[in-house]
Amino acid sequence: MKKAVIVALLVMAGTMLIAGGYVAPAGSGDSAKVPCDDGDVYVNYKTKLMWQDSPYGDKEDGAYKSNRSAGKAGKWKYAKNYCSNLHYAGYSDWRLPKVAELTELHDRTRGLKNTIGMDFWSSTPSKKNEYWAVYAVFESQPYSHMKSDSHYIRCVRCID
Repeated sequence: MKKAVIVALLVMAGTMLIAGGYVAPAGSGDSAKVPCDDGDVYVNYKTKLMWQDSPYGDKEDGAYKSNRSAGKAGKWKYAKNYCSNLHYAGYSDWRLPKVAELTELHDRTRGLKNTIGMDFWSSTPSKKNEYWAVYAVFESQPYSHMKSDSHYIRCVRCID
């Protein structure tokens, strides 16, 4: 009897090891969140924020330079819609960050694998028809911009 219990425990342990330790309960409907790929996001556990961390490419560069919207760059309304409609790394509750969140992120730039030294949109209004964007390179300084300007986008979500 002892041998059978030991064998059963070893088989279970081996199964969990092969599954990477993530095993959803059978018949649960898999309501648990799928673990995200470390290469896709940056998580700041201190601020309890998860940041989109995917590369910026030619599509974004072209949109930024020609003052249009495409990919992870665009005008303010596009940026807001982009984040609110984003399904990324197993989550769909993304949003455009507040100016203070962006300032903190770019002031510390720890952990971000995909960075670009340009302005990023925030959801924080500055004055009529203008919103704050944060310059991401040296100063992490917010600047007021017209909603019709094109800037880069980095979405954020809260973690539990």
